[in-house]
Amino acid sequence: MNLAQRVKSLKSSPTIALNSRVQQLSKEGHDIVNLTVGEPDFATPLAIVERAIAALQQGRTKYGPAGGGLALRQAVSSKLLQENRLAYAPEEIVAGCGAKEILCHLFLALVNPGDEILLPAPYWVSYEDQIKLAEGRPQIIPPEVDRANHLLLTPAMLERFATPRTVGLVLCSPNNPAGSVLSPESLLELGAYLTSKNWWIISDEIYEYFSFETPHRSLLELYPELRSRFILVNGLSKSFAMTGWRVGYAAGPAAVIGAVKTLQSHSSTCLPPFIEAAAEWALSQGAELMRVEIAAMKAKRDLVVELAQQLPDIEFFSPQGAFYLFMDLRPLLAKSEQYANGSSLAWCEALLDQQKVAVVPGEAFGTPGYLRISYACSPEKIREGFRRLALFIKA
Repeated sequence: MNLAQRVKSLKSSPTIALNSRVQQLSKEGHDIVNLTVGEPDFATPLAIVERAIAALQQGRTKYGPAGGGLALRQAVSSKLLQENRLAYAPEEIVAGCGAKEILCHLFLALVNPGDEILLPAPYWVSYEDQIKLAEGRPQIIPPEVDRANHLLLTPAMLERFATPRTVGLVLCSPNNPAGSVLSPESLLELGAYLTSKNWWIISDEIYEYFSFETPHRSLLELYPELRSRFILVNGLSKSFAMTGWRVGYAAGPAAVIGAVKTLQSHSSTCLPPFIEAAAEWALSQGAELMRVEIAAMKAKRDLVVELAQQLPDIEFFSPQGAFYLFMDLRPLLAKSEQYANGSSLAWCEALLDQQKVAVVPGEAFGTPGYLRISYACSPEKIREGFRRLALFIKA
């Protein structure tokens, strides 16, 4: 008996695999500086935890409704209106077990076999395989930067890769892994272009609180005429340091949201009601609850930029958000016969073996020759990681 072809074509998540290896090396006694982790290093606020405990004590331990309870969807609706200036009714909102599950169900709901989805690189690791799981074809758009090393996304870039089979576009701003943020000017240009296309627009906005230079803005706020084709995806994992709680949501056309809810009813069933209670309260508090933590993350962004500028033969995208620095190793790799093929995978493996620093190679994000550093850790770890990284480059 053979496995289904759709599964054979998938790769396991490289970031999760790397983190597992790092944990194993740490258990063996190695002093690892782990710069791979895609989650905030601060704890979930105690007040959120207390809401979940209270809900457990009140007996909220049974099944909840698929798609999220009404109170949670109302909390999301209020959040979108107050923070994003977007009006969505509760029936246009679905909540589920993390934004990852929501995204997977969205692709299953929207993509037919052979349909193409435009996927700007570098991209979060799971987009590509989720599109393939839905039997679609990811059309990878290579990265381009401006003079300030800001990652670009322009109509001309999209037009070069669009075909008659194109049915959608994935946006991610602030971006994982590049840390880039689409400027209001870029959003205006993209929106004007997308109004002429009959494409789904899947906008992953999960890092919205970590937009350091300018307040986060959703494309839909600027172009409400895209509403019938726009699906906003977000969650509480990054914003409130609730990665393990697995709360994600989407807002969009009622038919799409209903399809995601139906898929959820046959997979994860529901969010635990006691977690919903904690999420409702967190959403009601908004970004102000995390003001100190967000400021601390911005300070760490400034630190990694300062340290990266001191590394020879290394360029990087200018990070304006999220908590990642995306480095271009290609000039460095070109100087070494050992890495002349332009792959950063072997380079990152050697860095882990020789200096015990863990980073994620660019192959995971559709960009060989790059690497991602997460600075969601202590300033001391960041400094030590860059000290070892400088030693490795020198050697």
